[in-house]
Amino acid sequence: MKLFEGLAVLALAPASFAQDPPAPPTPPAAEAKKEIVRLTEWPKLEGEVASTVKTDIERLRKAGTEAMAEQAHAALVAVGAGIVPSLLPVVGRERDPEARARVEAVLFKVTTAEHTRLIAAFFTDKSREVRTWALMRCAAFPDAELAAKADEAFTKAKTLRDKDSKAEGAEAEVYAGALCATASGSHAGLELLSRYAIDQWGKKGVEMRAALQAVRDDESSAFASKLVGEEDRKKKVAGLNMLAGCGTKSALGVVKPCLDSTDNSIRIAAINAMRGIIDGDLPIANLPVFDAIELAKKWKARA
Repeated sequence: MKLFEGLAVLALAPASFAQDPPAPPTPPAAEAKKEIVRLTEWPKLEGEVASTVKTDIERLRKAGTEAMAEQAHAALVAVGAGIVPSLLPVVGRERDPEARARVEAVLFKVTTAEHTRLIAAFFTDKSREVRTWALMRCAAFPDAELAAKADEAFTKAKTLRDKDSKAEGAEAEVYAGALCATASGSHAGLELLSRYAIDQWGKKGVEMRAALQAVRDDESSAFASKLVGEEDRKKKVAGLNMLAGCGTKSALGVVKPCLDSTDNSIRIAAINAMRGIIDGDLPIANLPVFDAIELAKKWKARA
């Protein structure tokens, strides 16, 4: 199950788009960026609706058939975000992984960017599962106002992990904290994210790219550029992948030589870094060698 619907817009572009590097887009004349209104309280549930929600939550958890689960899911989603204060704590109490997945599916459906300040209240929840979910969900909707809370949650998660590294979910919470802190504009989680970029970009690259865009500045560029300078191939590719999200033109000098690499993974990562740094475009996946060589030449001419 895909956990982050909010990140679906970052799906990798198909290789069929591997044509000439596009010219910088011309901003629309009168198109204003839509401002996100961050809510300060959850919608209130009253009377019969509140009672029905409690029943539907139990139906969702204990669903004996797929039809029952679907009915409970639909009923809760129809109520909307007001169910979150009652439903999110269930993530910490539910031990059945299938039931927890059903609960999380509803939570993902009813929460959006406007709820980040409210979800952030759960960063300090007593349940590690709830804290982790809250951090990951807020990471999907970058909100600079959460930087201090996300940094604090990240620091606490590392402390708890260091006390008991074998505790279930300890590392997942640390990763969630680093991701959320980065998405909030903090640099505190960059080092940890770089480790995941080296080994797990294939699985986590979409969500990391989304978070890294919130720290696209010279400090982040310098950090990722150090990885690009490493001899180790995996570190070099990881640095280039990070630069696609957080790099500025200050990093072009370390990216450009990688366009000449005979290693196609490095060459493609360099192309994608150029796309992100210069045009803010999303990555191209699985470029054939010949196409990558031709595209690299064109990017060299632009850099």
